[in-house]
Amino acid sequence: MNAFRSAGLSLGRFPPGARGMMTDVPGVLVGHRTIVHGEGTAAIRTGATALVPPGDPYAEPLPAGAFVLHGHGKAMGLWQVLHLGELETPLLLTNTLAVPRCADALLTWTLARHPEARSVNPVVLECNDGALSAIETRPVTEDDALAALQAASDEVVEGCVGAGTGMIAFGFKSGIGTASRIVGPFAVGALALPNMGRREDLRWPHGPPQVGAVEIPRGEREGSLVVVLVTDAPLLPEQLARLARRAALGAARTGAPAAAESGDFFIAFSTGWRIPRGMDRVQVEFIADRSPTMGNLYRAAAEATEEAIYSALLAATPLVGRDGRVVPPLPPR
Repeated sequence: MNAFRSAGLSLGRFPPGARGMMTDVPGVLVGHRTIVHGEGTAAIRTGATALVPPGDPYAEPLPAGAFVLHGHGKAMGLWQVLHLGELETPLLLTNTLAVPRCADALLTWTLARHPEARSVNPVVLECNDGALSAIETRPVTEDDALAALQAASDEVVEGCVGAGTGMIAFGFKSGIGTASRIVGPFAVGALALPNMGRREDLRWPHGPPQVGAVEIPRGEREGSLVVVLVTDAPLLPEQLARLARRAALGAARTGAPAAAESGDFFIAFSTGWRIPRGMDRVQVEFIADRSPTMGNLYRAAAEATEEAIYSALLAATPLVGRDGRVVPPLPPR
């Protein structure tokens, strides 16, 4: 179970899946590459996290949708998701200055499987870990991103790993968090990378935290947030875009501020059907827009997102970052 459920906590209407993780959606894998070395101004506390869908996403892209709540971010590949509704590579999460190298890794990964490819749309999302890591040294390499892809498994490690290594949320140490919900025969999984907000923003549902937060210098920035949703429900791209919008509701429940210099990105994809490359038509039984099932999936997306953000906080451990900065973790009660 994720850190939130392991602490004996619960929220929402719908039950979690067996793991309480994104990988409750069959076939989805998550892997990390964590990079920690050095001290003082040269401290490196960063990494990459890979989300690998089942099957061959280039040969048979998955339907996908996205929502940009606030766009002060360096995401790559969202235009094709937004306009064509297709995901044709795994997703990588990393720090702001590592986006191009992670994109190179997705190109390498795809071309190794499809050397005939002449156009590939890598999807990379980021949050800035410069408060705890010497981000300007650009320590994440293409090999690191490929290692995250290689390490992907159905057991999601949460906390200060991969892209979550240098994250701070609400003045507490943050990291990678995950959660899931079951809606009838379908699962909805969420993976969150929270790196936003101040202590007074946090809406902790189980009583006030028992330790004080710290204010890490970010200039005037309030940080960013990335959430990835996946479901095995057979949804159309526009329905997935609406599912991603509901993730923003779950983030708002935690107190995420979506500040003026934040990059708040939400992306959702489905494993419930495929869009085989070059095929003219696909026959699938979709879920009706106004059906109770669609409404329940929307609610499940918000619940899983809220829980994944809290789980990222609970799974995090203390970390000494650049210039000796230490950020306390959030206790469960």
